[in-house]
Amino acid sequence: MSEPWRRLPALSLKQIQYFVTLAQLRSFTDTANRLAISQPALSSALRQIESVLGGKLLNRTAQGVSLTEQGEAVLPYAERLLNTALSVFDDMQQVMLQGGDGTLRIGLVPSVSTLLFPVVPQLLAEYFPDMRVEFHDLTNDALLLELENGSVDFGIGATDSTVPESLAVYPLLEDPFVAVIRRDDPLSQGHNIPWRQLLKRDIALFSKGNISRLVTSLSENHRLNLRVSYRVDFQETLYGLVRSRLALAILPELYTATLNDDELTVIHLQQPTLSRTVAMMRKPAPLRSPKTEECFQFLLRTFHRQINEKAEHLNPQI
Repeated sequence: MSEPWRRLPALSLKQIQYFVTLAQLRSFTDTANRLAISQPALSSALRQIESVLGGKLLNRTAQGVSLTEQGEAVLPYAERLLNTALSVFDDMQQVMLQGGDGTLRIGLVPSVSTLLFPVVPQLLAEYFPDMRVEFHDLTNDALLLELENGSVDFGIGATDSTVPESLAVYPLLEDPFVAVIRRDDPLSQGHNIPWRQLLKRDIALFSKGNISRLVTSLSENHRLNLRVSYRVDFQETLYGLVRSRLALAILPELYTATLNDDELTVIHLQQPTLSRTVAMMRKPAPLRSPKTEECFQFLLRTFHRQINEKAEHLNPQI
């Protein structure tokens, strides 16, 4: 914790809010109206920020407002400061009104929900009864942004080259890629199939994000000319395409944990193997309260124990 007596810059949170809002709206008029302040007051606040930081953040022209290179660089830090301040203020209000230890905000990608539910909320309620817990369902790319700007305390998602160096990563497990196919498909006879057997097949894949990037990279690195005929946003759409015999779907195995369909089956892909690393992620600095830090460490131990127990169950000889 930093020393509370250290001299702070002569800036208010409201001034930071003015800058962030202006960066989003790119209009002095719209920003002043949104914040219910006068344009001279807004201009004065922005000049004060530039004076304290020692550089120009904005370019104001007849066409509107644009950020300078320095302004673009400063914006993520301003957003993080503002989001952190808002969430902490909400926690302080909750503590004053209701008591308790504040709010724990956990971000997660949908496919890892089987790691959390129903056990983790029950454990948190048992061991941290005064902590209010929120679960934020996000895409992996959105999760990384929320972690960076402080909107969530920590998250559970997948790692790749897009994870910023400012985040600390705590690997949990390797999640292998599989194909979801119809049970009457000739490829369903085995437990594993090599990627090259998919070359003449129509493939359905998520349209963007971590999964799409990993499959595309594998295809390029191993010169696999995969015929990705369908790119969709939702898991059920993938399954619908498979049921309709239009394609087979490729996705990580965790997504299929709740698949209960007599028409479909899951086959592991190999030669080469492809997996994504599922991990807990957070800012490396101590979390915003000792209780939040305690919750993080508790969940990290819980996940490792669950994963080890599952591995021992699947491989009892080890």
